[in-house]
Amino acid sequence: MGGGAFYGPKIDIKIQDALGRKWQCSTIQLDFNLPQRFDMAYVDNDSSRQRPIMIHRAIFGSLERFFGILVENYAGAFPLWLAPVQVRLLPVNDAVLPYAQEAAARLRAAGARVEVMERASIAKMIRTAERAKTPVMAVVGAKEAESRSLALRLYGGADLGSLPLDDVATRLSAAIASRSSF
Repeated sequence: MGGGAFYGPKIDIKIQDALGRKWQCSTIQLDFNLPQRFDMAYVDNDSSRQRPIMIHRAIFGSLERFFGILVENYAGAFPLWLAPVQVRLLPVNDAVLPYAQEAAARLRAAGARVEVMERASIAKMIRTAERAKTPVMAVVGAKEAESRSLALRLYGGADLGSLPLDDVATRLSAAIASRSSF
């Protein structure tokens, strides 16, 4: 309804935001006007001059609008596969930092976007990761460094306990690839 579709046939996709408003995002439209206006032509197989038909397409409409609706739809708590930071490693002290860096490298090699948080109290790091709506948090203490594991906690509070680093990397990679949850 409405809009300036004066060129020719048009297909558009409207999506609904969290407040129930509809926004046009994707559109594809035939344009008979501009080729005529600019006297455009091409030579056909039979050497005759033909007027082209222009196709306008906008995959996301306004990219800003698309991202705004996406952020609003997820309330900033993106699913694992879409989150800008998928895993935050929370080292409990400086002694385990080398293992945290090694674990981060292993998870990155598995295709995850990972950050090692700077040293602060564990409560503050968990609170920061929760506020950032990080899908997976991994506490790294002496026990985890010694056993080459990670103590996992998911956004929203689910505690998965301690899992071997290689198992975490494998599960994380599979979850990201299949766009499913951890």
